[in-house]
Amino acid sequence: MPALLSIPEAAKELKLHPSRVRALASAGSLPAVKIGHRWAVDRSAVAEHWRRLHAVGRPFEPGNAWALLFLASGRDADWLDPSSHWRLRQALARDGLVGLAPRLDRRGSPRRFRVHPGEIRYLLEDPRLVRSGISAVSEHDLGLVSGQEADGYIRENDLADLQREHAMQPAELVEGNVLVRVLPDKAWHFVDERVAPLAAVALDLAEDPDPRSRRAGQARLKAIDAQLRSRPSSKFT
Repeated sequence: MPALLSIPEAAKELKLHPSRVRALASAGSLPAVKIGHRWAVDRSAVAEHWRRLHAVGRPFEPGNAWALLFLASGRDADWLDPSSHWRLRQALARDGLVGLAPRLDRRGSPRRFRVHPGEIRYLLEDPRLVRSGISAVSEHDLGLVSGQEADGYIRENDLADLQREHAMQPAELVEGNVLVRVLPDKAWHFVDERVAPLAAVALDLAEDPDPRSRRAGQARLKAIDAQLRSRPSSKFT
């Protein structure tokens, strides 16, 4: 059995609030097991997460994280000032999405829920949810099949109503069939969109606990980077 840390111990190692570590474990970003009534995190996974966070620089704030994901998907980020726009394009050209992925952790705070399986369809049709990960594979032709689960982004101010209307109950990783990533209102830049940009979908899949989804996401991130490198350099200046 791997060496394990409690949630508070892992939070101390990562210099994060315990609630953030619990959310990472629930989303599958940190492998965790339940011992009795408490969760424990793999020590080596904590060390790897720390390395990823600090090897390439500080995490991007939510607005800049989404600007990078929009730009990598071939879309404009019109909320940026020209200086920030240039700086983020330079970062994409230099490091690519694969290199920048550890710095995009703040694109949304992951929350796990459980809903009745019959409610999944209605949740995915809710206009407040922007589908991503496994719930957006058909729109982006990623060669996977979505099962009885939901994955997407939600504006922070809409979360309580979404929970109530769809009877969403907070759940741990192994029990949840809904993953929502909560964005602060000021970082919400979707306009009448139902599906997240390709770069965001690929990144979410690359962090999925399911190995097949993870491989598909990692492959698409590399393909996006290859496409970015093939663009004329003037696109990034």
